[in-house]
Amino acid sequence: MSMVWLDGSFLPEEKATVPVTDRAFLHGRGLFETLRAYSGVPFRLDDHLSRLTVSAAHFKMRFHPPDLDPVIRDLCDRNELDDAAIRITLSAEGRLLVTARPRKPLPQAWYDRGAEVMVAPWRRDARMALAGHKVTSYLENILVHDEALERGCADALFVGLKGELLEGAVTNVFLVVKGKLVTPRLPGILPGVTRKIVMELIKVQERVVKIKELWKADEAFLTNALIEVLPIGKPGPVGRKVSEGYLQMTRDLR
Repeated sequence: MSMVWLDGSFLPEEKATVPVTDRAFLHGRGLFETLRAYSGVPFRLDDHLSRLTVSAAHFKMRFHPPDLDPVIRDLCDRNELDDAAIRITLSAEGRLLVTARPRKPLPQAWYDRGAEVMVAPWRRDARMALAGHKVTSYLENILVHDEALERGCADALFVGLKGELLEGAVTNVFLVVKGKLVTPRLPGILPGVTRKIVMELIKVQERVVKIKELWKADEAFLTNALIEVLPIGKPGPVGRKVSEGYLQMTRDLR
């Protein structure tokens, strides 16, 4: 029986309920964070809560983050999870839900030989009101990400109105162009926590990146909290260096 944490209480998943009038349920008016727990310990929780706090203030949602570190550790223990996918969900009414589930790993071959990506079949306006926030009205991302997986791709990439590469449906994107590591600049994309970590590990240039640069790049990789660092196409030395640095940080956590 899977346990969750809802508004201060640990409950069996099937007994954790919210009112049918909750605007997160009715209109997708809510926010969420996804992170990973290694050996039951949440990784970079403060960064995720900081981003959630910024978005909550932006959308005028009530949020005073409690100490969720012991909550997540306890939840992993109750659910007998070592490598866990943690989700923190905040509704417009201020309800807070934390879940811990087994992480679903990607094929190891994608890490060893590189993954493929597809381009979303529609353009995205980087100026849209929800850009840069993890909102629970996430259907657009889910639809195109599911399509990517069905095609054997790791993710679908969003392209802006002027042909600029923005981000993946569930990832941030990095390219090595003429020996320099670059990534699409803010705003207009999610300021990913793993993206931030990469920029702590190695020098990265934030700039406008055209989608055509991806096809000519020396190497490229995707990042998010669950997949870590995933090469696109043939893995290269820069991506390997970043991945090794990232994995060392997770080992230090344990």
